[in-house]
Formats: sequence, structure tokens, C-alpha cells
Amino acid sequence: MNSPVGPSEIRVLIRPIEQAGPEQEFIPAQLFKKILDAFLAALIAADRELHAKSTASEFFVSHLARGSYEFGLLEKQRAHGPGGGSAIELFRRCAGGVYRSDYQVLLRYRRLTRAFHRIVKALDPAYVVLVQYHDTELPMDGFFCRQVDRVGANGAAPSQTDVWFAGTAIASLEGRLEAIDYRGPVWKGWLTLADGETQLECVFNKANGEDALNPFGNKYVSVSGQAIYTGDSQIPERIEVMKIELLPRGSGPVDIRGSLEPASHAGGEHGDDHIH
Repeated sequence: MNSPVGPSEIRVLIRPIEQAGPEQEFIPAQLFKKILDAFLAALIAADRELHAKSTASEFFVSHLARGSYEFGLLEKQRAHGPGGGSAIELFRRCAGGVYRSDYQVLLRYRRLTRAFHRIVKALDPAYVVLVQYHDTELPMDGFFCRQVDRVGANGAAPSQTDVWFAGTAIASLEGRLEAIDYRGPVWKGWLTLADGETQLECVFNKANGEDALNPFGNKYVSVSGQAIYTGDSQIPERIEVMKIELLPRGSGPVDIRGSLEPASHAGGEHGDDHIH
């Protein structure tokens, strides 16, 4: 049984999207090394954003699971109190901010910006990477890569031809939910909106179990949750589903409340906007 992730630790899980059989496939050693090196370099970059060389944190391998493509990195801080700060907490804050379209949070840290681009280059689309913290987790998948790419490697702000809302909002949308993909540590599905052409990526909470989601596959539904708007469109690019319910076929037009607001970066600790 895995030990819990500590507050000064990150745990990185790497899983192949396709499984040939019940046995877990081996992961290429070169890929594992690239991902490990990229995450370690990002933590070192975050540490250099915070600390002088004399007070730099030290990083240790805290977890290495045999045959399960997992590793953990632990930070031991030398600097405490005023002027200290955790590299892992800065990494977490910036990764979560960029994931939720708060691009400005990463623009303040040039070293970390370049390190995030290194992580993106190390990822392989055939594998899902999930970063676990002591109280939450974050997928580093194709969506995350696109979010990082919106921030230039040299710290350039994302360019926008149309002024759409960028950030997160609690929203409800209706459409046909295509088959749910239970492979890997992140469960996903595609919601085809009322126009029959636009598709929205949905992420589901695994804690609810497959039985709670199976009735909604290939059905017309309403989903509610935290929608992530990237500033490139009037509709969100991803929604983290908190509630789902069946609807009669063709019950009404798609609800895109909050998506027509001007481009902005939401305030608050997590950059969340709440649309009522």
C-alpha cells in the first residue's frame, strides 16, 4: 500500500493510455528519466526563484514504486520563517494557475516558465502523467500542455485576437455525452453541444466510481462544474464535472453562462469566478 503524500512532497504517476492486457506494460527507461529530470529541474528552478544559493532547498527521491511508474520528490528547506518559502508550493501554485488559465502567475517567474516548457517537451501523448500533492492532484496531459504553450518560453503573454473570458467559472452546459474513457488515472468524456459540432472535454471525479457514471454514457445530459475558459473561445475548453443529470433529448440550447465576459484573470486564491 502506498504511503500518503507529505506536505513537502510531490508524487508523479505515469500510466500508458493503452493497455495491451491486464499486466502493466513496462515504461521506457528513457521516457521515465526525461520526466524525472524535467520535474526535478522545475523544482530547482522554483527554489532559485525563492532562495539564494546559500539557503537553497535540497531535494530527495522519497518514493519509487516498483512496476507502477511512480516517483516522489521531497523538499527539505534550509530557509524558514520570513524570506523562506517552499519550492513545491510555488510549483503547485504556478501549475494550478496555468491549468486554470491564470497565465500571469507563471509570467512572474522566468526560470519556472522555462522549466514548465521542459516538462511539456518531456511528456509523451501515449502516457498520462498525474501529479499528486498531499491534498489534491493535477493532470499534466494534452490540455495542460496547450495551457503552458499559451505562455511563451521566454515569458511572453498569450496573444488574443478575440477578447474572451480567461479563467474559471462555475457553469452548466447541455449536450450529448459520448462514451466515458476510464483508462488511466484521469477519467474523461466528450460533451457534444447542441450545435452538433462543438465538443467540450469533461473530467470526472474517480471517487464516485464507474457505476455512478455509466448511466450517462451516450446520453443527453446537463453537466455542472468548474469550467476552464482559455481566452480563445466563448465556450470553455474543459469542465471539471461536479454534477451530472439526464435530460430529455433536445431539451434546450446550450448554456454558456459567463463565457461572453471580456478576457480577464480571475481574482482570489484559486482564480475562480462564480457565475450565477
